[in-house]
Amino acid sequence: MTFTDIGAVPAAWRPGAVRPRGGIVLRPAQLADRPALATIAAAAFAQGVAVLLPPELRARADAARFTCFLAATPGVLLLAEVDGVPVGCALATLPAANDPPARLQGLWVAPGRTGQGIGSALLAAMEETLGRQGVASLRVRVPSGQLRALGLFRRRGYALRTAGLRPEPVLEAMLRHSVLAKPLLAAAVAA
Repeated sequence: MTFTDIGAVPAAWRPGAVRPRGGIVLRPAQLADRPALATIAAAAFAQGVAVLLPPELRARADAARFTCFLAATPGVLLLAEVDGVPVGCALATLPAANDPPARLQGLWVAPGRTGQGIGSALLAAMEETLGRQGVASLRVRVPSGQLRALGLFRRRGYALRTAGLRPEPVLEAMLRHSVLAKPLLAAAVAA
């Protein structure tokens, strides 16, 4: 996994410095966390997006594929824990010089842990982390039919930018997505 310069990460998100929110502890993920996070991501994907996919694509959404995806995608990977047990994660790539928005590549919450504020806490932490690094905006693709995810992003101030077929990075297939975005710098300056 590739992380940004640790000096650029706010002190509250550096390894060993955790910030509890309602019993949820958020921190940057470490290399040793990757297997647990891949399992969570695959289980969340199977419960959410995969049920909308044809069987041949559903079979591809396994922990091994998520392990490769997490290892190959440089950026900021945050972990949520409850009582020391990983319950979710969020992965964002930093903006490229020729393509300014940062992209939320995934936000996954363990099945059985949804509806407890974990996704909201991860998203807020990612926005704060990226905003403090000077990232102007965050963009996310939400697979069509994921009304709960769309609701989360809309409640957090994301606006619809476009919709249509987009490459799904884990399955490496074209799927219908809604693309939403939110400015981050104004929130970081106000904080």
